[in-house]
Amino acid sequence: MSNDLKRILLISVDYSPDAYQTSQWGMHPLGLMYVAAAAQKAFPEIEIRIYQTLTNPNYEEDLPKLLLEFQPDLIGIRALSFYRNHFRTITDLIRAHQPECPVVGGGPHSSTSYEELLRTNQIDLAVLGEGEVTFVEIIKALNNNTRIPTSRVPGALPGTAVLVEGEVIKNPERQKVDDLDQLPWPAYNLINLDDFEHINDISHLPLKNRAYMETSRGCPYKCFYCHIAAEKLLRQRTTESVVSEMRHLKDTYGITHFNFVDDIFNVPPRWAKKTLAAIAKELPGITLAFPNGLRADQLDEELLDLFEAAGTVQMALAIETVTPRLQKFIGKNLKVEKAQKIIELASPRFISTGFFMVGLPSETYAEAEQTIQFAASLTHLLDPVFNVTRIYRNSLIWDHLQPTKEQGRLIDEQTSGSTTPKLFARLDDQFYGDFFDDAAVPLKTEHVRELRTMWLREVQFNPHRIHNSYQVARRFLSHQQTVETYRSVLNDFKFTVQKLDSMLDFADRQLAKQNPPAGVIGGQAAYAS
Repeated sequence: MSNDLKRILLISVDYSPDAYQTSQWGMHPLGLMYVAAAAQKAFPEIEIRIYQTLTNPNYEEDLPKLLLEFQPDLIGIRALSFYRNHFRTITDLIRAHQPECPVVGGGPHSSTSYEELLRTNQIDLAVLGEGEVTFVEIIKALNNNTRIPTSRVPGALPGTAVLVEGEVIKNPERQKVDDLDQLPWPAYNLINLDDFEHINDISHLPLKNRAYMETSRGCPYKCFYCHIAAEKLLRQRTTESVVSEMRHLKDTYGITHFNFVDDIFNVPPRWAKKTLAAIAKELPGITLAFPNGLRADQLDEELLDLFEAAGTVQMALAIETVTPRLQKFIGKNLKVEKAQKIIELASPRFISTGFFMVGLPSETYAEAEQTIQFAASLTHLLDPVFNVTRIYRNSLIWDHLQPTKEQGRLIDEQTSGSTTPKLFARLDDQFYGDFFDDAAVPLKTEHVRELRTMWLREVQFNPHRIHNSYQVARRFLSHQQTVETYRSVLNDFKFTVQKLDSMLDFADRQLAKQNPPAGVIGGQAAYAS
């Protein structure tokens, strides 16, 4: 009798019902779709299903029914660290209803917290880093042995961590896939695009027939707050492969909008120019978004023209901090003056997001203020984003701070909370700076709250920005579509046409008086009216 696996269930934990941020934010489970495609190619006889909590918010009731009906032989589960509590809820459900089924953890949460997940029996094996090749080898091992490979001897499965006799064993790293063109395209046949009809993503665009493109992996920069900061290699697909996948998705699923989720699409610029020119020539009539953060100081006017020719609607530009000392300290080394000039050219042409960050180790209050004032000067950004630094295990910033065991516990609790609060939500969570002395982290929770109020006053309710960014949005969107975009940007389910009109009227009245808003209260009253 064959012991081969017949059914595999892959679970994406990407919905948090008790978080501040809206459940309408999310995306296709692209990482699992890549893993599933690799498994489908190697084992076409295995039935694979993908279950996503984003599109199944009643998972505590629905998942047990699926486990009973599908009877998987192997379960893979993936999550960001932010969903750690919900990851535990899902694994508890699996253990209760399918106790004999091996569970493999992947994604950022498993890669950074594998020791905890293995010791608490949430998973049986952790995949560290890229999962396509490793997952295929796990299936082969299970087909041969019917057990999770847990050997500590030479020949153990690279790219994994396991628990052996109470000890967590981290096996050798797996070599990354050099030729990304050899990876099968994500398994869009395993998801239902209609399930995403009322779900938005970080591009904030109300477009429903979209797909997500990953054209590269890695980044040559070493920003120490980033999840891939330790990677040393940027790997890119060929332009021909990218265009072929887009054409396939357009012809097969009718998709005409593509979100690029690369960590750094426009580096090197010559590759981005070649790819955008090919898209413009071979796929006319489509639209593009780049919500993950382009490198502003690696853009030029020729590249902006090519973005426009290829159908770009939205782009995000990551600045973080404007302090040269901190730019060097965090490893980003952004040329701020050049970035400012490019943003001033790009933001009137595209719906634009700007990423800013406060709360870096050693950052002073004055330095954080400078970043806010810089953001306030960019008056065409539709979505200026105020990020408060967070710390995750096994990151370079964690290694820099070297938290004690108690500090680590407090940080873990904090990172289980919301990342994107509602616009006027009270911030009750502590800032990690409270756990360290002033020399390591000068800013504390009370400072971050003051800075957020300053951000609302100087940036969010800047009447020039409100007026200008609306004009940009209307180049691409109807008035109602613009309402949906602001609903996502402001994280407000109840944002209506009337609220948008009130916000625009508030901005016009302020501009007519040639005065900035008197303060957050004035803006809040106009917005809420």
